[in-house]
Amino acid sequence: MKKVFMSVVIIVIMLLTLTGCTKSKSYTFMVETGDKIKVELNTTDGYDLSSDLPFTISKDGNTLSQGTFIISNYYDEYVTAVKTDSLAKVIDEQSKDDIEYVFYSYNNSEYNYIIKIKNSNTGILLGNPNSQEEAEKCFELLTFTLQQ
Repeated sequence: MKKVFMSVVIIVIMLLTLTGCTKSKSYTFMVETGDKIKVELNTTDGYDLSSDLPFTISKDGNTLSQGTFIISNYYDEYVTAVKTDSLAKVIDEQSKDDIEYVFYSYNNSEYNYIIKIKNSNTGILLGNPNSQEEAEKCFELLTFTLQQ
């Protein structure tokens, strides 16, 4: 009987240990465009994702970046506005995986992403008022997926 009890205790401890190893957090949002968008954040370094809108990425209780959904048709309008604004500077522009994006700074005081989710009617504005490095880190930890 003692062996059975010890086996159960060991299994319970292993299960508790494994549940503490969650490496990501995600929420699926029903967007006004009619799309269901899954936003997932890698949380291994203590980052956290909120389910509120705008959704936030935080660490140690401090909000680092905020994201809000837009209609994908506005993506090109935002990109054009950034590229024609003398206070804005495009840092990076790419298409990868399920998204295309423009990363830019505005007046050297905020760092923002304009994101278009491929094959959807949805885009995302992701802003960070703190630093380029922090904005890039938050973005790297995120994935966006159109759900069927």
